[in-house]
Amino acid sequence: MDAARLTKLERLKAKGMLPYASRYERTHTLAQARALKDGKTLAVAGRIVLLRDMGKVTFLTLQDHTGRMQAMLREDDIGERSYRDALEVLDLGDIIGIKGTRFTTQKGEETALAAHWTMLSKALSPLPEKWHGLHDRETAERQRYLDLLSNRSTFDRFLLRSKFVRSLREFYWSKGFVEVDLPALVNAASGALATPFTTHHNALDLDVYLRIALETHQKECLIGGFDRTFSIGPVFRNEGMDPSHLQEFTMCEHYAAYWDYADNIRFTEEMVATLIKDVTGGTRVQIPNRAGELVSVDFAPPWPRVTVRDAIRESSGIDIDAHATADGLRAAMAAAKIRLDLDISVLGRGNLIDQLYKKVSRPGIVQPTFLIAHPTDLSPLARRNDANPAIVDRFQLVVGGWEIVNAYSELVDPVDQAGRFEQQASAGAGGDSDAHRKDDEFVEALSYGCPPCSGWGMGVDRFVALLTQQENLKDVVLFPLLKPFPPPQPLPQREKGATDPLSPPVGKGSGDRGHLLEHASYGHLLPAAHGLLEAHTDKTRAHLLATGAAMAALASRFGGDAATWRVAGMLHDLDWDKLDKDAEAHCSATLEELLASVKAPQELLADIRSHYAAKYGADYPLDTWLRKCLYCCDELTGFILAVARVRPSGKLADVEVKSVLKKLKEKSFAAQVDRAQIKRCEELLTIPLDEFVAIVLEAMRQAPELSS
Repeated sequence: MDAARLTKLERLKAKGMLPYASRYERTHTLAQARALKDGKTLAVAGRIVLLRDMGKVTFLTLQDHTGRMQAMLREDDIGERSYRDALEVLDLGDIIGIKGTRFTTQKGEETALAAHWTMLSKALSPLPEKWHGLHDRETAERQRYLDLLSNRSTFDRFLLRSKFVRSLREFYWSKGFVEVDLPALVNAASGALATPFTTHHNALDLDVYLRIALETHQKECLIGGFDRTFSIGPVFRNEGMDPSHLQEFTMCEHYAAYWDYADNIRFTEEMVATLIKDVTGGTRVQIPNRAGELVSVDFAPPWPRVTVRDAIRESSGIDIDAHATADGLRAAMAAAKIRLDLDISVLGRGNLIDQLYKKVSRPGIVQPTFLIAHPTDLSPLARRNDANPAIVDRFQLVVGGWEIVNAYSELVDPVDQAGRFEQQASAGAGGDSDAHRKDDEFVEALSYGCPPCSGWGMGVDRFVALLTQQENLKDVVLFPLLKPFPPPQPLPQREKGATDPLSPPVGKGSGDRGHLLEHASYGHLLPAAHGLLEAHTDKTRAHLLATGAAMAALASRFGGDAATWRVAGMLHDLDWDKLDKDAEAHCSATLEELLASVKAPQELLADIRSHYAAKYGADYPLDTWLRKCLYCCDELTGFILAVARVRPSGKLADVEVKSVLKKLKEKSFAAQVDRAQIKRCEELLTIPLDEFVAIVLEAMRQAPELSS
């Protein structure tokens, strides 16, 4: 809180004025007041966003949810004392009420001429940037109220979201659907392939889950006699965070008795076209694709249908029908040199197909498209296709590279359902954390007979993000969950070379890897690190020096030892030039030998291996600030060097943040760079992408060895 404003607060109280009113009798919003004819009386309220003292006349600009309007305080109209009080206590950000008349100034400005003013709420903190708008992404997310106040586009975006949800409900009601309330705490996390959040119910002494879908209870409603139901609300999935995924998000699901998935396809085309018209006025809209470029999309039905098999085969050359097992599919992916940013060795065939499709196929689907004919093991709750039992009657609506809708003809055979739950349980026992959990209560409900039906689910956040041209789902969620700020303080630094006394030696297996509270200090190896680079690197040397510089800069932000962090950055790809691009051998025996030659501690090897998450993520997790920073800046430093090389001068000094961000959106430029890994800076470090690029770029510019 601002000291000067606190002084004004006390002055206001001393004058006998209430700093915070209980209510105010408002007759018009500001938009309504602007529409009045001159001379009409009014009582308006709003926040002061501009204030100009012109002597015996003061002009204010007020803002409410409908917009802005000028107000005028004149000493002759409100009296000398009231006018003096206003000048002494009013600040930008204060909320006041004005009673008076509507009139138009000589310059044509619609104005509320005050006969009386009232303090409604005294602002004790100044508003951001003198109302030029809030541009700090992190502040906008943490203090959304400031973002709403200072950026009208943000306010309008959330108004559109509200209108979208209202239109959604109205469409359901017009089609005979009944809205049902469903529990958030459940005994079994059913309805999707996802990792749930767990919590404990103290009164029942029972471990429970937060729901991951709105499905099974609605099907139980159909068993109980409801014909068509829908529900809109938050669901929770304890999975990775990126611009297109949040752990808590809003779902809309509906279930209709006696429908199949073909009925739902027709319903979806009608619904979406209607919603788009309601909120935008037409069916053609501009949306961002996966590269962040705006493309024109037409939602006028009908939309094309593409099978999962054809989508994957067209984009990767892999025929999933030719690989009946997860092992066979993994081998085909390896042969096609397709790498996923997760440990695929523990995935069942269904999840493997899903991850493959998301990697190679979905990003290229821009226009509204129905994805159909999903494999059975990818859809444990869907009904098998009568003509081909290897697939299910399911569809997904994909737009702009994002999955918007998932729907299918529901499985209502309790014996078949129980068998599929058993298959998923086996996958879970094998390490697949996203495998579907058994739900015996749901199977019992099905045993009483469920009518044939079709179910449907839509991510509300994703759809609103598309319509409002937002690339990050946090921008359409009023209050997204963020890490506490400021970040937790690191543990005190230990002596050079000392290991954490609470951590066992770092080994290869998950049982003895040592969950490091904070890495050991090995900054004393900095001279040796330079020697290793001179002796063993050529093509990668600039990248390693750049990563070292970036890590040293990030160390100061997160309270780490700059020399230690620089060493980790300099040596993380030390073995790469010797491996002839053999990714499987990276960070393995060759690296161990090189580090052993300078008597490096095991913690350095562990920190380096953590950045190769696809191979070592299970054994060496991203559990320290150093590891998280190394993982995020590894790909970025190489990318920035690539951007520098295409500049006319070829120098880092001529590279700008905006040019790096622009090139990141161009998939064809430095195509081998994992852009998703770079963007995880927002999740792992709570640093916006543009700020992260700026930190790394500046560190590289300041490194004398990279000046050329």
